[in-house]
Amino acid sequence: MRDTRTLGGPPSRHHYRLKKAGWIRSSPRGQSLVEFVLVLPMLLILLMGIADFGRVFAAGITMEAATRNAAEAAAQEYVQIMRNKPSGLTASDYERLHEVALYSLCQEAQVLPNRVFLGPSSPPPLSGTTVDNPCSMPPTAVCVHDAMGAAFGPDPFCNGTADSPSPPAQCPDLASGWDTTNVQGSGALPYVEVRSCYQFTTLFNLQNLTLPFGSSLTIGDIYLQRTRTFTVACYYSGCA
Repeated sequence: MRDTRTLGGPPSRHHYRLKKAGWIRSSPRGQSLVEFVLVLPMLLILLMGIADFGRVFAAGITMEAATRNAAEAAAQEYVQIMRNKPSGLTASDYERLHEVALYSLCQEAQVLPNRVFLGPSSPPPLSGTTVDNPCSMPPTAVCVHDAMGAAFGPDPFCNGTADSPSPPAQCPDLASGWDTTNVQGSGALPYVEVRSCYQFTTLFNLQNLTLPFGSSLTIGDIYLQRTRTFTVACYYSGCA
């Protein structure tokens, strides 16, 4: 079909009559392509957000279980030590309890992508002065709360910095609020407290992304903090 528009100018009246009669139609492909390009970034962010929600949920479950199991492992070790040493715990014993919990959590966190393993794979000989933490991520801290009125203790490493000297600023629970006393009161059994913090990295790391209508969006690292306690069972002499 010949071109009915005027050369170098607006469409002619004949062109408008043909278009009105249905002989000339506008193609929607160009409009659809523009709309797709505008929608694609938001669609990708939405899909990645759905994926990240599942990933952070799974990481939270892993950290929940690892923190609780670390406290349980240390509580069981507490029983074994007290069975062999009814007189009470020494600094080396507290170091041992801390390392049992730290190595347990580090091992269970190996499925997490951001875990940073420093080693060694097994605890070194006890020194009674320092605690060995095999993982720097997730940073973890332990506190042993002896029974109120116990003739030994308190835990000399119950300050957070002994287990994780430089926790991220986004993990305030690791460096504050430590108290060696047994908050459960007189006559309560001892318990082990474990605090952990995991840095979860999203698929999209966007900072102050400008959205329509004056909105903005920030997607970055998420810090998952967990605190769990486990009571030491009364399976040794003198516990009650």
